[in-house]
Amino acid sequence: ELALGGEGGGECEGGDKPAAEGELSPHVWAVPYVLFASSVCFALGSGMTVKFFPLFFVNDCGLAPAQVQLIYVVVPLVMAAMSGLGTRAARCFGRAQVMCGFKTAGIALLVCMALLDSWVKRSAVGSSEHTFRVAVVAALYVVRTGLMNCTYPLEESLLMDHVPKSARARWKSLDSISVFGWCGSAALGGYLADRYSYSTTFLVTAAIQLAGTALQIPLIFITRKAESPAPRAAEGGGTTAPLHAAPAGPEAAGGGGAGSAGQ
Repeated sequence: ELALGGEGGGECEGGDKPAAEGELSPHVWAVPYVLFASSVCFALGSGMTVKFFPLFFVNDCGLAPAQVQLIYVVVPLVMAAMSGLGTRAARCFGRAQVMCGFKTAGIALLVCMALLDSWVKRSAVGSSEHTFRVAVVAALYVVRTGLMNCTYPLEESLLMDHVPKSARARWKSLDSISVFGWCGSAALGGYLADRYSYSTTFLVTAAIQLAGTALQIPLIFITRKAESPAPRAAEGGGTTAPLHAAPAGPEAAGGGGAGSAGQ
């Protein structure tokens, strides 16, 4: 487990400390439903593009397969670093705030990748200018993948904190729906890539994932009281609720995942 709070100076307090029952929002019951609906949106959007990123780098960027795999070697390292950054940020701002912020930034980078596709194609393959442009797009992809997937532990901990222990397995079993959507949308992504371009597929994915992020925005207000900073004890040793960490999405290995894993 990763703790969202701790002792000592220099770090933000609160962020994830449960409030007293009477202080909770009357809409906390909606948290798992919101998370599930958003995970379906992310699964549909991610499934359209995750399997086609390697083809994009080979066909549009002119990279060799070995060079593409080097990108996927870096991705999990960036995801691990950003996961720690997200955990620390959640101490200061709250889990829902960090989830929405990181997702929005990741979607913006995906849009940048789509818009820069023609910019890369205008350079001659093998030239120093082309190498620089491809490096920019690859860097955007790596950071974007890290931002989109590093919030998975935060989402899981938020779900577990608002679902009774007796119902947690039932809610987790709904991931199978996301798996189905993730696989089914890949066919649509392939059609769009063949009919139009990879950049078009990226933009459609960004729109769907933006809708999923918009669904998570109410969580900021629903969980605000539950995650508001609480004063330290007289002894000075404040503690917070634990963050139940979950493994990162398999997109780091070039595969795919459901829901928040593999976006």
